[in-house]
Amino acid sequence: MEDSVLPTLSVLVPVVVAAILAWIGARTLASGPKPVQRALDETNGGLRKVHAVATPRVGGVAVAIGVAGGALACATLEGHAGRWLLLLACVSPAFVWGLIEDVSKRQAVLPRLVLPALGAALGFVLLDARLTELDIPLVDEFLAVNAVAFLFTAFAVTGTTHSVNVIDGLNGLAGVTSLLAAIGLAIVAAMVGDGFILHGSLVLAAAVAGFLLVNYPSGRIFLGDGGAYLIGLLLAELSVMLVQRNSEVSPWFPPVLLAFPIWETIFSMFRRRFRGHSTARADGLHLHQLVYRRVVRWRGFSRSPAHRTARNSIASLYLWVVPAVCLIVAVAFWDDSRMLQAIGVSYWIAYGLVYRTLVRFRVPRWLVVKVAEPLASLDEDRAGLRR
Repeated sequence: MEDSVLPTLSVLVPVVVAAILAWIGARTLASGPKPVQRALDETNGGLRKVHAVATPRVGGVAVAIGVAGGALACATLEGHAGRWLLLLACVSPAFVWGLIEDVSKRQAVLPRLVLPALGAALGFVLLDARLTELDIPLVDEFLAVNAVAFLFTAFAVTGTTHSVNVIDGLNGLAGVTSLLAAIGLAIVAAMVGDGFILHGSLVLAAAVAGFLLVNYPSGRIFLGDGGAYLIGLLLAELSVMLVQRNSEVSPWFPPVLLAFPIWETIFSMFRRRFRGHSTARADGLHLHQLVYRRVVRWRGFSRSPAHRTARNSIASLYLWVVPAVCLIVAVAFWDDSRMLQAIGVSYWIAYGLVYRTLVRFRVPRWLVVKVAEPLASLDEDRAGLRR
């Protein structure tokens, strides 16, 4: 590799800058300045809304500030300014459109698909971020054709980008999943001596961590579509570049590392199509929503804002084990495609069994998180519902 692993100080400074800027940005935005009031996520009118109070959904701005600050620090200390500019140029269109959706509260399917694909195309051309093999003989022959590699890369990057948005339904769930994935990319980048991917992954992880300090557990601010697209596209581009630039890294490392959001997205699409619905139609049957409703029964089904927020955060904490396990096994077998393929299949089977158990109300009692609600509070909640 042309890059060497960066000295400790030059890694630490951008990480600290990214984390502090994201934390300051998130705290400022969560305080509710007037422009942010237009981007409040209300508590009604959506199947996937489980938060208790109207909340700003522009946390992606804080993450973007953190990433930009960390990138500037990296460029100042170690160079690669041109590469950083190209990477940020690739992810900016999707981030800006997502932010527009967060503020306008209007969604359009076509831009949601086209702009992440545009980011993938820019990465393919400008950063050589392309998928040319999967360690599957016949498939690899097709991917050797440049046009096929381009289409497959665009499909994979776009899907990964949207997958972060799909799991963004509980306090800290998308953030922690992305944080762990970025750490996994950084670990393997350090192993193979890829300084740029190491630095990029750590800056992203730090910016997400700064945001999480405000997002979890109180849910004072959400990532929003802009934040989810920004993080998802950065994870996708860094993943593709890591595999492309380092032949020893298995192309199955990123899919296993990000198995939770990727498979949740694929499964949701097939589930909706099987039921005769559009794949883009929102519903309340994602895995994290089933865990929230059928596993975490904190204070019964109290509608008290404090109890709902606690239940939201506990459900998210419950699910953190999934991306944590994915991180461990992906890093353990980062260069072994056969093992990673087997792990991927095992994850799909396990997911299906768990989902089937949840959707059929067959959750073992020992898995249920339950704290009884005082009768007075229940009566108060019921009175509130009648009003």
